Amino acid sequence: MEKIIIAQLSVKEDCRQQFMEAAKIMVEKSNAEKGCLFYRLLNEVAKPNEFVFFEKYINQEAIDFHNSSEHFKSFVELIAELLSSEPKIDVY
Repeated sequence: MEKIIIAQLSVKEDCRQQFMEAAKIMVEKSNAEKGCLFYRLLNEVAKPNEFVFFEKYINQEAIDFHNSSEHFKSFVELIAELLSSEPKIDVY
């Protein structure tokens, strides 16, 4: 069964560029994963430091593969200090 993840992130104002550089790599590598149908980063128009990752996978196994990938682990570790609050993550 296909799965969708929506992850909402707030980035510290002075960390936006660093976040964008890391996110670009994350999006490229995630879209290349087998089982990933799409992986997008969206930016709130009126709030330039508010972002949404919109992800779709073929099944839970594809999500598990993504979450165990080196690029995912590195990204999560890096952005922990760039965020202004805890991310909000929903899985459907």
